[in-house]
Amino acid sequence: MKDKKPLNTPYTPSDFGTSERIQHTSGVRYERTTKKLGSEKRLRITNQTPLDRMKQRDQLTQRQFDAGQKLYALHRKAGQSQSLTSNYNANIVDGGSGLNGDSAGEAFSEYLAALRSVGRDLASVLQWVVITGSAPNEWAKNNGHSPKGGIVAVRLALDAVGDYFRIAR
Repeated sequence: MKDKKPLNTPYTPSDFGTSERIQHTSGVRYERTTKKLGSEKRLRITNQTPLDRMKQRDQLTQRQFDAGQKLYALHRKAGQSQSLTSNYNANIVDGGSGLNGDSAGEAFSEYLAALRSVGRDLASVLQWVVITGSAPNEWAKNNGHSPKGGIVAVRLALDAVGDYFRIAR
């Protein structure tokens, strides 16, 4: 007779999901959380945003990808993106967003300064692709450019933002 599993044994699912789920999911990669060998690993979805997909196709350099990620992080830190989940960590008593007003204001100022540094046209492609998550060719079509020129505009804009953030070449 087969032994039954005791009912009081806790079930511990993997943080990364089941092996079958990971096997049948495209665009998933393990990466270390620090540069030390043997450090914890996290599972990263690599085809979630247009920046991820362009990086995966080698249309962007690592510097351009990092500049886009930094700009997006500033936008989120400024509290400009829409929250999809509740924030249970913040004590909100005044009806505000729960973010520290000084840090959110500073992040928003830095975000605007980064967009001003690249100019109006390149700032619009950054907002369209990096922040909104739309395709570069859609931006090009809406602004009267060749659809194939959208990726070139994104590269130029991300290079300019990389220069603003002083990311090493």
